[in-house]
Amino acid sequence: MVCGAMISGLTSCSDNDDNNSDNQKKVAVLLPDDSRIARWGIDKANLEQAMTAYGFNATFYVAPETSEGADQQVEQLRTAIRDGVKYIVVTSIDYKKINESGLLEQNPDVKVVCHDRFIQDNPHIAYLSSADTKGVGRMQAQFLLNHFHSSGKATMTLEILEGPDTDVNAKDYYDGAMELLEKYIGKQLIVKSGKTAYNDVKGDSWNVEDAKKAMKDRLASYGEGECPDMVLAAADNASQGAIAALEEAGITDMPVITGQDNSAKSQDYIMDGKQTMTIDKNLKDMAYNTAMIVNSLISKSPVHTSQNFSNVPAIFSKLTVMTKDSY
Repeated sequence: MVCGAMISGLTSCSDNDDNNSDNQKKVAVLLPDDSRIARWGIDKANLEQAMTAYGFNATFYVAPETSEGADQQVEQLRTAIRDGVKYIVVTSIDYKKINESGLLEQNPDVKVVCHDRFIQDNPHIAYLSSADTKGVGRMQAQFLLNHFHSSGKATMTLEILEGPDTDVNAKDYYDGAMELLEKYIGKQLIVKSGKTAYNDVKGDSWNVEDAKKAMKDRLASYGEGECPDMVLAAADNASQGAIAALEEAGITDMPVITGQDNSAKSQDYIMDGKQTMTIDKNLKDMAYNTAMIVNSLISKSPVHTSQNFSNVPAIFSKLTVMTKDSY
């Protein structure tokens, strides 16, 4: 039995189904729910709109971003395949569990499009619709370096908060950032906690509470009332957790804190001077890119893209740095 929420199918008003029967246009969309990360609710709404625009008969499944939710998502995938769906969009909760299930290997006729998060180490992925994940990390790192260089200081302190290894993107954010930061760390940029390797800075999850716990751990390396000059927080949930820990420690003058997702709460924090920046990934375009890829697969027409990710063709949405001046 699938315990996750399942939203009823979306159908087009078009009567022109001569080349594509309703069965051919059946699509399953598997997403995390928005109980931990608000943006998944936005993605779901955008994907519903995009799927409707293309006239797909789309069934939406959601599950929480927990270990149990990852198991639930595997069962949702199994249900969609059992129902005869040949086109599946997935934002994986834990890509490793999808791989371990063997479902994609056992059903090679099913076309899988990864939305935002890639399913690593699986040769049965047709396309990826996402953003340049390493580019996100580079943009966050460049923002911090610009602040450092403009400060005129010889050194500044830095701490790093990244996402869990169940999300392939998290390691990419880290790798992209370290391409720029590595040569400064231990010299001009001092990480007092000593935690710089990915395995030391990765989060238990993308949950705000886990990021708060991680930031409290970093603050143990600082004196009372002290905090780092800058925090490389990979996403808005991480920045929100960092801010919660800093406020609990009595910090009122916040460090420079990065983010990603342009969430409503982080927009408020940026306007209040608590968070410094976030990265907008143009989620509406990402959703329409996903739907366009599915449409091309159904119609057997080529998808025009010059990008790839782990040898899988990909389309990336635009990245934009957002600061207080952006709103």
